[in-house]
Amino acid sequence: MTGRPGAAAPRTVAARRSRIEDVISSCEVTSQAQLRALLAAEGIEVSQGTLSRDLDAIGAVRQVGSGGIVRYAIRSDPVVSRVRPGTDPVVRVAVDVLVGAQPAGNIAVLRTPPGAAQYLAGALDRSDAHGIVGTVAGDDTVLAVMPSQERARALCAELLALASKGQQGRTGVVSPTRPPSSRRSS
Repeated sequence: MTGRPGAAAPRTVAARRSRIEDVISSCEVTSQAQLRALLAAEGIEVSQGTLSRDLDAIGAVRQVGSGGIVRYAIRSDPVVSRVRPGTDPVVRVAVDVLVGAQPAGNIAVLRTPPGAAQYLAGALDRSDAHGIVGTVAGDDTVLAVMPSQERARALCAELLALASKGQQGRTGVVSPTRPPSSRRSS
């Protein structure tokens, strides 16, 4: 799935999405059918519905490229303009996985369920709306380096507010303001 002859990659959602990003970044992909064919040529079979969800999850957008051709692009590509407010993938990911946030100097310490830190860090890295210098992700913790203590506090407050707002009305979801150590097992 890596696109290199003879290279092996896990058949996971993350690996497939990474490959989709690579294909979109290296080829002028004008339709989902074309993208499915390119992936199939590499041995990656995916349904149209799954491909559509993958494109949404990685932040792929359709835009007019060189020569007036409409093509897919990844939002972090320099040729892509800002996405409409409210469609920031960080919002979706924070709602899904953020269980706590605490500033520590100019670092925002973000807690997730085990295995979800990379997912949150990736969304933060691809977003240019939060002023993040960089991230480091472990299994259940993301360290988001901010330019100042104030920005670290603001990021924590913003992400907690987004996660809390998005989780209203859900059942069985851990409150993002409760630290992971205080969760009760069912």
